[in-house]
Formats: sequence, C-alpha cells, structure tokens
Amino acid sequence: MVVYLDVLFAVNALMDGATLLAAAALGGVRAGRLRLLLACALGGGYAVLAALWPPLAALPVRVLAGIGLCAAAFGRQTAFARVCALYLVVAASFAGLAAALGAASGRKLLFGAGYYLAVPLRVLVLAAAAGYAVSGVLLRGDARHGALRREVERVTIRFAGRERAVRLLHDTGNDLTEPVSGKPALVLGRAAACALLGALPETADAAACLAALPPEAACRCGLMPYRAVGVDGGLLLFFRPDSVRGADGRALDCVCVVGPADIGNGAYDGLIGA
Repeated sequence: MVVYLDVLFAVNALMDGATLLAAAALGGVRAGRLRLLLACALGGGYAVLAALWPPLAALPVRVLAGIGLCAAAFGRQTAFARVCALYLVVAASFAGLAAALGAASGRKLLFGAGYYLAVPLRVLVLAAAAGYAVSGVLLRGDARHGALRREVERVTIRFAGRERAVRLLHDTGNDLTEPVSGKPALVLGRAAACALLGALPETADAAACLAALPPEAACRCGLMPYRAVGVDGGLLLFFRPDSVRGADGRALDCVCVVGPADIGNGAYDGLIGA
C-alpha cells in the first residue's frame, strides 16, 4: 500500500484533535486553542515518524506519546491525570471504531501508530463526529454531570471592563445571598475570580484580599458572612458584576463570591445555586 506522509500527518492531526476535545469534554476541562493545535501537530508528526520507523508504533511508546499529547494540550490543568486517562480511553475507543469500519469496508484504516485515509473522507469524518458526540456531549463534565441532566451551566461575567466565560456546576446546597440586597451568589474559583478582579494575595483572609484591591474595584466589593459544615462562620469576598449572562443570553441578577482555589478538582470554574 502506498502511504503519502502528508495525508498521514493531516488525518492523524484531525483525529488527535477530535480525541483531545472528547477527553476535555469528558473531564470537564478546557483545551486552549494554541495548545490544542500544538498537540494536533505533535500527534500528526508522531504518526509520520512511526510510519518511517516501525518500533515507534509499539504499544508502550504509543501510550507515552498519548501522555505527551495530553501534556501539550492540558499540561496546566489541575485535573491532568484524570483527563489523560480519559484521553487514552477515548483514543482506544476511536481506534476500535476505526478498525470496525475498516473491516466493514474491506479497506485498511489503521496504519502503524495512527490512522490512514483508506476509506472515503466522509466515513472518517462521520466516525470522528459520532465518537465526539457520544463522549463529549452525552457524558460532558467528569463523566457524571451531563448536558442532558442540566447540571452544568456556562455563563459570561463582566466586571470593570473585563470579561470571563465560566463553567459552573449546579449546587443545590449553595444558598449564599448578599446580605443587603438578598441577591443570590455565584461561587467562583480563585482563578476565575482573579481574571475579573486582578491578582489577589495568597491568603484565605477575605478582609486582606479586599484591602489589597484598588479603590475603583474595592468600592464594588464587600464581605459576606457564611457558614458551612465543620465551619462555625467566616467571611467571603464578593463583588457586584456589571452583568452575568447565561449561554442563552438571559441576564442573571446576582453577585459573585471568591471561593476556594480548586472546585471539583479543577473541572469547574465555580458553583451556581439551584
């Protein structure tokens, strides 16, 4: 069989992109565009190298290559180990689907350590779309919280000229409200909050964080009392955003609270009440 290296590179870059996006959807994490493009290019390059030097197609090397692709795409994620394991599962599923399609069509779809377009392009695109749809839509959010169950919501928050799109997990136990207005509160992870407020001191003291803010931001912030299991009481820093809009464009009348640094092992940017 004649194998064209440019076709081999392009097909595997495409399939690696679909696999990484599906793993990200399963793990509830985001893949930055530049990091994703880099990972796709590395995946295509690895497939070409494995075709030129067959020992690189050995299973242990393929597993290490998969971990390397995950490091390129998700290296800064706190949930890296989980999303990496999910990537390997999705990659194995895609490979099995490709093998089945190849057997059904009587043509070879797998070559060396990757895929090769030995079937019509529409078949490959259909396989990638079907695999992504099943794993990325129906199982979105750590393989537990799915779009069909409506447990995860995306909102866009604007504050002082800054904007941040966040992914929030519905938490029926979150009944925090702003003391004066009675508005419900969204709990944001520290990274999402800092993207809107600016850098905050590395301390859990909400009063110290408030004091460190510039006056133009501090005048729109406050301290909110709270109680939780195992905690008699405490204070949380909150701010009044310019706007909060859901994915469907509806406006949410709420305030935003600076919560813990890690929510759901990094899978979510924050919590939203029922």
